[in-house]
Amino acid sequence: MQNLISGKYQLLEKIAEGGMGSVFKALQTDVQRIVAVKMLSPTLARDPEFLNRFRQEALIIARLSHPHIVQVIGVEPYQETFCIVMEYLEGMSLEQALAREGSLDQARAAGIVLQVTRALHYAHTRGIIHRDIKPDNIMLLDQDEVKVTDFGIARWSGAPLQTQTGLRLGTPKYMSPEQARGKAMDARSDVYSLGLMLYRLVTGRFAFDADNEVDMALLQERQPQPPSSIFPEIHSGLEQAILKAVQKDPEDRFPSAQDMALALEKALADLSRSSTRLDREPQMDLYQKTEPTAIKRDQRFDVPSLETPVSSRNGAVKRRLYFYWIALGIAAVAGIIFVVMSSDRKEPPVPAPNTVPPTQSSTPVSPTANVTPALRDARYYYNAASLLKKTSGSAPGEIRKNYEKALDLDPNYYEALRDYGFFLIDLKDYNRAGDYLGKALEKCTDREDRSLIQNWLAFIHEQTSR
Repeated sequence: MQNLISGKYQLLEKIAEGGMGSVFKALQTDVQRIVAVKMLSPTLARDPEFLNRFRQEALIIARLSHPHIVQVIGVEPYQETFCIVMEYLEGMSLEQALAREGSLDQARAAGIVLQVTRALHYAHTRGIIHRDIKPDNIMLLDQDEVKVTDFGIARWSGAPLQTQTGLRLGTPKYMSPEQARGKAMDARSDVYSLGLMLYRLVTGRFAFDADNEVDMALLQERQPQPPSSIFPEIHSGLEQAILKAVQKDPEDRFPSAQDMALALEKALADLSRSSTRLDREPQMDLYQKTEPTAIKRDQRFDVPSLETPVSSRNGAVKRRLYFYWIALGIAAVAGIIFVVMSSDRKEPPVPAPNTVPPTQSSTPVSPTANVTPALRDARYYYNAASLLKKTSGSAPGEIRKNYEKALDLDPNYYEALRDYGFFLIDLKDYNRAGDYLGKALEKCTDREDRSLIQNWLAFIHEQTSR
C-alpha cells in the first residue's frame, strides 16, 4: 500500500478497524498536522450501495460544524476506494473508559451525556439522525470533552440514499424498539439510545442484555429495571430522565434531545448543590485540644458493698434464674409451633403443560425470563421465527426450527403455515413449501391472502414440473 494519499496525507499506522473499513493515523504534510483517515475497504468500494453509503457519511459529517462532533477535513479518492480525512482525536472511547472503570460517577456520566445531547440536537435540527449512539461512538478527550463519531448509518432527510423501512441497522443493546422492528424513526430514537447509554454509565450494567438478537428484541418489549434498584444512590432527577428517555412509545419520551439536555442540566445542578452542602458541613478536628470529659457517676452500675446482706444477694440470684427458665420455656413452645406449621405447609401447584393463565398477555416472553418450556406456546415460537427472519445473518436452520416448533404445538396455526411456506420458497424447498401453503390455503379466510397464496402455489407448480 502506498503511504501517500492525494500527495499530502502520509499514512503512519492503522489505529482502528470498523465495519466498513479501516482508520489510519496520518500526517498532513502541507501543514504538518496529524489527522485521521477513514478508508473504505476496496472490496466494499466495488459495491455501489456501500460506496454510496460511505460518500453519504462524508457528506453528512461535512455539513456539521459543532464542538462535540468530529470535524471532517475532506474526502479523497485513493486507488480503488475513497477516504474521509478527519481531525485526529487524542483520547479513548467511552466504551474503553467503561471497560477500565466499570461505571462512572453519576455527575460525570450526566455531564458526558449532556454534551452528546447537545451535539445530537444540533444534528437533528439539520435533519440528521445518528441511529447508532453507543459508547464505542463517543470519544473522551481531555477534561471529559466529548466528540460524537461514526455517522456511517445516519439518515439525512435530504440524502438520495436512505435506509429503507424494514432494514434494521444499529447495535441491538442500544437500539430503540421501532428501530429493531425496522419501522420509521425520528430524533426520539436517538433519545432512547442515549437513555440506555446513560443507564449503563451510571449502573455499570446494560438495561437489556441477552445472548442473541432475538432474545434482545423480546426483552426490549418490557420496561427496564429501575436504575435505583442497582445503584440506590442515584439522584432521583437523573433516574427520572433515564426512565423517560427509554419509554417504549416515542410519544412518551423526551420530544427532543434538547428537552433531555434540560432535564440533565437540572439534575446536575441539584447534584452540585448537594455536593456543596456536604463540603460546607463542619468537620471535627481530631487534633483539637479540649478539656477532658467529666464522667458522671451512674449508681445503677455501682458494685454492691461488702456489707450487702447475704440474703439480699441470694434473692437477686433466684430472680435471675426464674426469668431464665421462663424465657427458655417460651423458646421451646415457639419451636414446636414452627415445626408443626412447616409440616402442614403445602407446595404451590405446578401448572399443567402448554397452558397459559387466561389473564396472561399474548406478548412473547423473553427466553431469558423465568419461563418454563411448557408455557412457551405456538405464538412464542412464531414470533421468534419472525424476528429471526428480520435479523440479518440469522441461521436458516434456527428460523426453520422455530416455525416447526410453533406448528408442532398448533398444526392449524394459519400465520405460521403461510409464513413458513414463504420462507421455504426463499430456500428453494418448493415441495415442502407447497405442502405448507396448501394447508394455509385451506384455512385462509382473507381474499387478498388467498390470491397471494394461489399465485405462489402456481409458481411452485411451474418450478417443480420442469
